[in-house]
Amino acid sequence: MKVLKLFSIVLALSLISISVKAQESCLSNSDVSIKDVKKALAPLLGNAKVLSVSDSPVDGLYEVIVEVNGKKIPVYLDCSMEYLISGEIISIKERKSLTREKVTKLNQQDLKEKLAKLEKRIGKEKAEKLKKILGERGLSRIRLIDENAMPTKADVILGNKNAKFVIYEITDPQCPFCKRFHEEMKKVLAKRNDVQFRVILFPLPFHKYAKPVSKAIICQPTKEASAKLLNKAFEKQTDKEEFKKLGEKACDKAEEALNQNMEIAQKLGIRGTPTLIFPHGIVISGAIPADMLNKIIDALK
Repeated sequence: MKVLKLFSIVLALSLISISVKAQESCLSNSDVSIKDVKKALAPLLGNAKVLSVSDSPVDGLYEVIVEVNGKKIPVYLDCSMEYLISGEIISIKERKSLTREKVTKLNQQDLKEKLAKLEKRIGKEKAEKLKKILGERGLSRIRLIDENAMPTKADVILGNKNAKFVIYEITDPQCPFCKRFHEEMKKVLAKRNDVQFRVILFPLPFHKYAKPVSKAIICQPTKEASAKLLNKAFEKQTDKEEFKKLGEKACDKAEEALNQNMEIAQKLGIRGTPTLIFPHGIVISGAIPADMLNKIIDALK
């Protein structure tokens, strides 16, 4: 069977696989706490959170539930807390992965909790509409941020600047997925006047020309001029030389503006683009199609 893809994504670490002989329960012979496990795993897990520690399906191992980037995943630790085990526990008798079964339960629990939080924030009717639009998989990927931590600044404003329904878009002018979303957003704005997109430029470090182009956009004399240059940047994105030329004119204020944007993204836990922040602190990442975007807007209005 394939090792869970989530392990490679989440841990990205040099984890050690070992064979463990059957022993007595770890927990029955110790008073291990989450704090102890956190300390033992700190060199490996980085910003991962240790949520719980319990006996695993295999005697002699702890089952540790960790959370990284909003995902809850089981990993395994021996009783001495010297070895972290990467992989799946498979029941030969039942011919099934007990690890995958646990992940499914965690995802179901997470979805239930997220829906409950969403209902509390926007009401049951709107939450159910959003669930229907996104599906369970899509709903599981949304995040809720503190409404008091919502951004207020914008480098570019697209749509009706007087519209009460505001969506913040974290974008990178050299990001292909941002370009795709930009086209979808234009389809939405071509047919409705009740929404505005407030764009926050977040050039990713591996896009060589994203930062100078972002600076040039910020340095435009008006928001209208900034919007025009952003549109042009997406149009010229695939033409390296033309795109590069757009970033030749910058100004002193742009560096500070981008530093502020970086702080906003870090504070909100945003690492990729495009990311949309809807009213009520609902965060959805990815190039959402125009049809779905319209439905989300209608559901939340």
